[in-house]
Amino acid sequence: VAAENRLTKQEVMDLVEPIDSIPVNEGDVVTMGVDQGKGIHVVVKKQMPDGKLAIVYLGIHQNFEDLDGLMTKYRVRRCVIDALPETRKAREFANRHKGKVFLNFYNINQKVKPKWDEEKLMVEENRTESLDFSHNLLKMKMTIIPRGLEHIDEYADQCSKVAKKLEEDEETGSKRYIYVKLGPDHFRHADNYATLYWMEKETMPRIRSL
Repeated sequence: VAAENRLTKQEVMDLVEPIDSIPVNEGDVVTMGVDQGKGIHVVVKKQMPDGKLAIVYLGIHQNFEDLDGLMTKYRVRRCVIDALPETRKAREFANRHKGKVFLNFYNINQKVKPKWDEEKLMVEENRTESLDFSHNLLKMKMTIIPRGLEHIDEYADQCSKVAKKLEEDEETGSKRYIYVKLGPDHFRHADNYATLYWMEKETMPRIRSL
């Protein structure tokens, strides 16, 4: 896999700043991404004054009920949670925080911006385009990671476990880029979900233009 199409663990570790934590204050724009798998992986981010996104929390939980406390503690404005495999539990969580929590479904036909459905509590986005966006946030050093967080090593490792490659349809000859899994990648997708809110925001013009 070409180096430019895959993050290395060291590139992510290089984003770690010599500060123990970044506080969340009233009025901050905070987002949360949740990926289901072997444990519930959580990434919480807020936007800094310079436009960068800072990770304020990394966690691995076993119970969906833990997510309610995180929503309150970090004043989460928008949360995206993987809809599978525990769709019922995810939807119950979304119903407890209507207007703030959305179940995620990747949709190959969705282009440019995520499609938010307030009634169905769902969001759809193009998998490759969204992963491109969150990849660039890390690659271009637009992400800050305080050294005091738990799970930094695991987060950095899992961010390196997806890579972009060109896929060709054997029947039609058509080509498209896809991201392939190279190992455990739950934190990478939780990071992606935490970033969806920012794909359409004018506060991040450099990333949007890529």
